[in-house]
Amino acid sequence: MTIAFSPAREEDFEPLLALRMLALRESLERLDRFDPERGRRRFRAEFSPTRTRLIHADGAFAGCVTVTAPDDDGFAWIKTLYLRPELQGRGVGAAAMAAILAETDAAGTPTRLSVLVGSDANRFWTRLGYVETYRDALDIYYEREAGAQPPASALAR
Repeated sequence: MTIAFSPAREEDFEPLLALRMLALRESLERLDRFDPERGRRRFRAEFSPTRTRLIHADGAFAGCVTVTAPDDDGFAWIKTLYLRPELQGRGVGAAAMAAILAETDAAGTPTRLSVLVGSDANRFWTRLGYVETYRDALDIYYEREAGAQPPASALAR
């Protein structure tokens, strides 16, 4: 599989919002937090075409990823990784993140992210070497030092 990126544009907001709703709906419903209007407002506040890349797998649109510039602590944030549902679990996200993490590792930039409590995505991120730093009622927060290798126990899952 060949993974490629292209820059997002403002016109991508609506299709990416629809993808976000598909990707998060099940997890948000489990937490009784699915609210399309709140999701729209939150995504609008976070959407940054200059930081968002469209993901293409073998030439077809597969999803998107958003990575911020390093914050005051020196961490870049992975704000979004949304994939079309039929592509989840097929290695597309892992291949896209391998490319992203190669860039952050080369720059010496550690990364942070948050994932909904109870989301299947939590296993994905620990397999990539992310370590839980804290959690609240809705989210689990993770960090990954630049160049970190996943623990052997995470790879076995």
